[in-house]
Amino acid sequence: MWRFLFLTVYFYCVSFTINAQSVGLVLSGGGARGITHVGVIKALEESGIPVDYVAGTSMGAIVGSMYAMGYSSDEVITILKSDEFKRWSTGETDPAYVNYYINPDHRPSFADVHLNINRTDSLDVSTRFIPTNIVSPRQMNYAFLELYSQATAACDGNFDKLFVPFRSVAADVYEERPVIFRNGSLSDAVRTSMTFPFMFKPISVDGRLLFDGGIYNNFPVDVMRDDFNPQFMIGSVVTGNPPKPDEDDAIQQLANLIVKKTDYSIDPEVGILFRFPLDDVNLFDFSKVDELVKMGYDSTMAHMDEIKRRVARYEHPSDLSKRRTAFRNSFPAFRFKDVYITGVDSLQKRYVESAFHQFDDTFNINSFKDGYFNLISDDKISEVFPSAVFNKQNGNFDLHLKVKTQDRLKISLGANVSSSTSNVAYIGLTYQNLREYAQMAFVDAQFGRMYNAFGLGTRLDAGQPRRFYLKLNMVLHRFDYYQGNRLFYQDDRVAEFSQFEVYSKIAVGFPLTFKGRMEYGVGYANMTDFYRINSTNDGVDRSVFNLGSVFARFETYTLNNLMYPIEGYKHNFTIQMFGGQELFVSGTTGVNTETPQRTMWAQVKGQFDHYYKISDRIMLGAFAEAAYSSRKALLNYQASLIHAPAFRPTTHSQTVFNAAYSANEYLATGLKPIYRLNDQLHWRNELYLFMPYRSILRNPGNEMRYSDPLTRMEFMAETALVFNFRIATASVFLNYYTNSVSPVNFGVNVGYLLFNKKFME
Repeated sequence: MWRFLFLTVYFYCVSFTINAQSVGLVLSGGGARGITHVGVIKALEESGIPVDYVAGTSMGAIVGSMYAMGYSSDEVITILKSDEFKRWSTGETDPAYVNYYINPDHRPSFADVHLNINRTDSLDVSTRFIPTNIVSPRQMNYAFLELYSQATAACDGNFDKLFVPFRSVAADVYEERPVIFRNGSLSDAVRTSMTFPFMFKPISVDGRLLFDGGIYNNFPVDVMRDDFNPQFMIGSVVTGNPPKPDEDDAIQQLANLIVKKTDYSIDPEVGILFRFPLDDVNLFDFSKVDELVKMGYDSTMAHMDEIKRRVARYEHPSDLSKRRTAFRNSFPAFRFKDVYITGVDSLQKRYVESAFHQFDDTFNINSFKDGYFNLISDDKISEVFPSAVFNKQNGNFDLHLKVKTQDRLKISLGANVSSSTSNVAYIGLTYQNLREYAQMAFVDAQFGRMYNAFGLGTRLDAGQPRRFYLKLNMVLHRFDYYQGNRLFYQDDRVAEFSQFEVYSKIAVGFPLTFKGRMEYGVGYANMTDFYRINSTNDGVDRSVFNLGSVFARFETYTLNNLMYPIEGYKHNFTIQMFGGQELFVSGTTGVNTETPQRTMWAQVKGQFDHYYKISDRIMLGAFAEAAYSSRKALLNYQASLIHAPAFRPTTHSQTVFNAAYSANEYLATGLKPIYRLNDQLHWRNELYLFMPYRSILRNPGNEMRYSDPLTRMEFMAETALVFNFRIATASVFLNYYTNSVSPVNFGVNVGYLLFNKKFME
């Protein structure tokens, strides 16, 4: 009897051991194709198949790590479809956290040459032309800290103590070997495993510069076997070894040079392997989440009976959810206390730390996010690499920041190539220095047929908590306005009239929000207008102004493009007081023919430009602008018209002078329907209505007079096909003005066309 019971228990235990295998999940790299892994996991979860261990490389490490630290497949899908994840993969900074206050003065540059100055025994100047990475790491640096720091703290840096024990693979290209992450920072483990050469910036861990683990081991079956030795393995492969290189395909040649061949197989005796034919999916196309998840899910469910025959263990999804919730509840709260900064000197540390410790002894993740994006918005800081280390003694996270300042000297280059007169080239030299205060000085110039300019200035920024800036600038520029704007202008064309200004302004600014600033200042200008009152005159008439100003300006800005935005908003309101003297010099006599006139007036101008998302493809821009000037009539009609506030909402309208759209008091509104064909190409339409309160008219004696109120209105319309490069834009446009020398205009622009502001703007 006892022998029978013993044999029964023995065979039951053997049977249970055979059927209750531990299960390991191995996920290959493969870029966006690795989203398919999530479908595999989703099928296993729903079918009650437990996963005891997970190992992955590159995208397999991203998916595997999220599952290992307690995210369900549905939660992973939500993350992959989020705007935040899209920004990790593209390097675009969250528009909500681009700090307009830090760098509000846009310049028309599309390429920078950095000059690295090392002062030792001699002056060593080196340049950096070729970037080490295509995708900016700024958004990813923050995202990985937020995503992985609490899980690292919960497992105490031991990946065996995660919700599911986890391994990832990176590559040490100097030692030419794979690096297995079993402990340490989960963020570092995943970040290094996915750092595809030239696409993402590598990071250094323990003195080693590490890259994508797929270089040496893109499918870590051996790691799973050596570290965990599960009794059953499930493998998901979404890629393969590089094909034989073609003599005309540089990418294939590079892949064969960098990537070593991987064994993408699992012994059928110990597991099951899923291979997904995804050659038609681009490595960095993360837009096909639903399609790829479905492929992984359907393939796994098609083989679920086979899996269940070999894995007899079952865990109900509700029990899995409870265990997952319990693990996630062990995450410590995101609360920071001590900040440790490396890479900068003691004065620079004060500036950096002031972005976080403002008023409270501790700060939360939202305050960290604000401070982090404040710092990286500053042109004087090249990169901030953050990490959060849990401090068991005080229950807070210690914030470690590796800060790299930008090179002090930078040469900026830009241009606009146009089919009309608005061709222009830009060059600028910027010096910047970060101490306890942030300092910047620049000199730049633009050269063209229609516009020429020279400018210089400086700005000093104080950090938190008394945040403000002091700015001084000087501008010398000339606008030459031509009669109309022909498709291909002739070199012998004479400017209809010209404006020359030289002015300087000093201003102090304060942040109002992350996107706004209030600025107060004073300025002084000498302005000369060249024109002909009578076309038969031999000489050119001139109006000369010497003016001082006091101004206050409120601005908010989130537009995603300087010339052709389709997202964000721009709001501004400016009030100015002017005072000074006007002179008129006759082109016939060359002397003052009028008594110099002293003048003083107020000017107010406001603008609302906002883009609304109607659907994934359709955006609608709403525009409004209003202006009021109390300026009296000047010495002649031409001067009065030239210096009236002008409505110029489009790029083309800024390159021509159109008297019909100038008035001392006006209201303008507009709508901008936009259809986005893809991420870079869109078709935009702009429709505007301009309503002057009183039009400026010409008396027989060449003096100005006002029309009766609200006696006319003008329309302006433009349609354009716009292609946005990473560095500039190209557009083909057709526009129409109801009242113009050239009512219909067609043209092409490539580059950036951005003028310095006029003194009275």
